[in-house]
Amino acid sequence: MLDLEKYARQVRAGDKDGGLEKLARSGTGKALLAHVDGERLEQAAKSGDIKTLSAMLRDILSTPEGRSFAAQVERTVKDRGQ
Repeated sequence: MLDLEKYARQVRAGDKDGGLEKLARSGTGKALLAHVDGERLEQAAKSGDIKTLSAMLRDILSTPEGRSFAAQVERTVKDRGQ
């Protein structure tokens, strides 16, 4: 099972300049989250349902906005050497 709380703490600890949080709170981040079924995401995460989580991520990454957002996250992480 995934320990998402532990993972979230690790991400926050590594996000010393707040770059990832800024991306999540950006207009694009908010727009992408608006299309996510929060209850479904929470249930899948709590139960470790990788199949559902993967499908949800695939759906997001299938959009131009999702791909652009993922590229921004990747650049932010690479720029800090994480």
